[in-house]
Amino acid sequence: MGRVLFFTECRRKIVARKGFDSWRRRFGICFDQNTSVHDLDARVVRHLVRGNEDSSSAFYELIMRVKGLGHAARFHFLDTGAKMCVTDITIFLLDLVRFEAMFRLGWLEDYHFLKVPLLDIIEDFQDKFAQSRHTSPVLSNKHPLYREYASQFDFDRQSYIRRLIPEAIKTFCDPGDDIG
Repeated sequence: MGRVLFFTECRRKIVARKGFDSWRRRFGICFDQNTSVHDLDARVVRHLVRGNEDSSSAFYELIMRVKGLGHAARFHFLDTGAKMCVTDITIFLLDLVRFEAMFRLGWLEDYHFLKVPLLDIIEDFQDKFAQSRHTSPVLSNKHPLYREYASQFDFDRQSYIRRLIPEAIKTFCDPGDDIG
């Protein structure tokens, strides 16, 4: 049994090294099989949180390398099923990065998905995380809009959190800040 665990851990390290290779070059930071969204450097979060073409490309690089689908440049040549899988994971990871930015601003309560290793999310997305992709964390009771948030129905609270994302991105990415 010890050998199986050893092989599994070695495989995870190899997959992580391969998957994060482009991120190491892009950001100049080392990542490993246990790196979660919560562990990301503030500069990395600022880069990814915007949801623009460059951040999408960074997510594609990571996801496609972990999944063994090649480089991000091949995204448009993937079959429809693989392309949808990469897109779904990208959207989930983008949400998590945005929630992490909001958490660092003090706007949200802790959200358990922020501490799940990125490798696990990518590898086990369909089995463990796809059902949770539409959930949102809880607004901090210290946030100025908490009373308004608390007066919403449970289902509407998720939308309420998502409506705060543009302001959170603007606030978090302000170059005058040293948040994170």
